[in-house]
Amino acid sequence: MSKSTDILIRFHEIGLKGKNQPLFARHLAENLRRVTAGLGVEEVQSVRMMIKLKLSENADREQVIKTAQTVFGAVKISPAIRVASEYQAITEAAINLASLKPFSSFRISANRADKKFHMNSSELNASIGQIIATKFKAKVDLSNPELNIHVEVQKNDSFIYSEDYRGAGGLPVGTAGKVAVLMSGGIDSPVAAWRMLKRGCKAVLVHFHSFPLVEGRSREKAQELAKVLNLYQYDTKLFLVPFAEIQKRILLEIPGPLRVVAYRRLMIQITDAIAKIEGAKALVTGESVGQVGSQTLQNILTVSEPATLPIFRPLIGMDKIEIIDQAKAIETYGISILPDEDCCTLFVPKSPSTAVKPYELIEYEKKLPIKELISNALNESELFEYHLPSS
Repeated sequence: MSKSTDILIRFHEIGLKGKNQPLFARHLAENLRRVTAGLGVEEVQSVRMMIKLKLSENADREQVIKTAQTVFGAVKISPAIRVASEYQAITEAAINLASLKPFSSFRISANRADKKFHMNSSELNASIGQIIATKFKAKVDLSNPELNIHVEVQKNDSFIYSEDYRGAGGLPVGTAGKVAVLMSGGIDSPVAAWRMLKRGCKAVLVHFHSFPLVEGRSREKAQELAKVLNLYQYDTKLFLVPFAEIQKRILLEIPGPLRVVAYRRLMIQITDAIAKIEGAKALVTGESVGQVGSQTLQNILTVSEPATLPIFRPLIGMDKIEIIDQAKAIETYGISILPDEDCCTLFVPKSPSTAVKPYELIEYEKKLPIKELISNALNESELFEYHLPSS
C-alpha cells in the first residue's frame, strides 16, 4: 500500500446534528486520537463530514483500522491514498488502485468538497471513468460494480479509496452524559452498558457482591468486564458494593417470597446515591421483560419505585438469544459465563413472588434502617478505575 495511505472515518448520525455537528465530530476525533495512540497516527483532523487519520510511514494500518472499528460514531473506515488535489495525481492514484486486483465492472464515485477545483463531481466521474474503462477494458456499472473507486477532493489533499470497513456506528462516547449501570457478573448487564455507550453515554459501573459470605469470583468477573467495557469508553469507574450485611438484615425482617424484590430495591437506592455523587443522570439495568421472576412487569414496577432518577432498560424487549449473540460480539460472554456466586443467589427463597406490590414491602422496610444501610454500603464500597491507554 502507498506510503501516503491515510485512514478516512466517515459518520452518519453525527451528520444529522445540525449546528451541533462540530461538537460531536470533535468528540469522535478525540476518541479516535486516544485509542490509536502508539499506532503511528501522526494527526487526527476533522474535515467535511469525516475524520482524517494521517499515518506515519511505519504505522500499523491494519491495527488502526481494527481499533477504529470499535469507536462509537464511526460508520465507515477506509484506507485511502492521499495525493495533492491535482487532476493528474488523482488520476494516477485511481489507476494504481484499480491495478491491485482484477475486475470487469466498476464505477467512480467522486465528491468535490473544494468547489474551486476546476472539475465538478460529474466531470471527474466521466473523465476518470473513461480512463479506467479504456486501460482495464472494464464496463461501468453504477448499481453493482465489482470495484467502486471513491475520490474525495479536498482543498489541499485528495483521497482515493475503494475499501470500506464497517464501524461501530452510534454516537461518540461522552456526548450524551453519564449513567450508572447495575452490573452483575452475568450476561445481560454488560450488554446493557455497551448499548448505552453506543448512544454516547459514559457508564459508571456498580457491582453488588456478598463476599466474604461467598467466594469473591463475582468481584473478579466484574473487574474483567469493566476492562472490556473500558475499551469502548476509555475511562471507567467500577464500584464494588458489599451487600452481605444488607441481605442478612432483609433476611430477618422480610418474608421469603418478597426478598428478591427487596434486594433489588436496596440496590436501586444505593446505585441512585452513587449516581448522584458521580453526576450520572440515569440508572441502567440489564432487565428483559419476563426473563426471570424478578423481571415481570409488576416486579419491575415495584423495584423501580424508590428511584429518584430515571431507569433505562436497553434490553427490555430482547430475548436471551439476542442478548447472548451481542455479548459474544462484544467479547463479554466468555467472562460472564464463568461460574460464580453472586449476591442474588444468596438467601433466595424457593418460591419468590412474581407480582410484589410496593405496599407489601413498604411496611416491612419500615423496620429496616434504610438510610444507615445505604450510607454504610457507600462508605464500604471499593472503587476501581481503568483508563486507556493504561497507566
